Amino acid sequence: MREITSSVVLAAIACLAVQSIFAQAPAYSDDEVKAQFLKAGTFRHAEFINGAYRRSFEMADCDTNRYARILREIVVEHTNETRRVIRSLGRYRTQQSLPFLYSYATNAQYGAYSLKSIFAIEGVTSNSVAAVHNYLFMSNQLSLAGIDERSDTCTDLLKRVCSDPSLVEYRPGVLDMATSFIQNVELMPNVLDGALCNVQDGFRFSKRRLSILRSAMQRVATELSEITVSDCEREGKIHCYTFQTNYLQNAINELVAYPEANLPD
Repeated sequence: MREITSSVVLAAIACLAVQSIFAQAPAYSDDEVKAQFLKAGTFRHAEFINGAYRRSFEMADCDTNRYARILREIVVEHTNETRRVIRSLGRYRTQQSLPFLYSYATNAQYGAYSLKSIFAIEGVTSNSVAAVHNYLFMSNQLSLAGIDERSDTCTDLLKRVCSDPSLVEYRPGVLDMATSFIQNVELMPNVLDGALCNVQDGFRFSKRRLSILRSAMQRVATELSEITVSDCEREGKIHCYTFQTNYLQNAINELVAYPEANLPD
């Protein structure tokens, strides 16, 4: 009996010793976590990429606050990783990342990704709505790059506030923002116009929509024709120009044939 008891005690001591060794094992440094995250970008197969990202998170002890801080530091050291970092921050949803994300919210290259991550962290708030407004109406050179991102951002916000009863207070302002965006800025109005028709009763056949579309038609035709593009973008520009002007003209023709005089305000 004594021999059995001694064996049990020795086994317990051995177990505790092993646990102590592992507990004292050095954790991965921030630099090692960064290296693993950067390594993920060298892979081409989705399974390897996702596996490398998971490993980098595990190396940060699955601590979301620490991991998000490390990712934000990566941008300072490797600016070419900005997009990947911004998108990752939305997945880990730490409040500490919000100032960083808001600093990119009006960036022509990263604004859409930043706003998507902001919505993932804090949802629709007065701050995030204001950030979308600033992003949509920022003045920057016309380019095919980023046109659809601004359109998608506005459409996403519109759908969020109109599908969630708890966000009803934001609807009037967001609806005005969306219609003003189509009328004065938007170069790809078809998706957002369709969304407005779906969320507003009576908007599809209204004098208000006809006026907005006419203003958009005149502006889109002029601005798309003035965009400077490289040879590799030219085909995309021509397709964009033709599709959008055709969409607007067909929508205008439908409303005029209503007939226009009978359209409600």
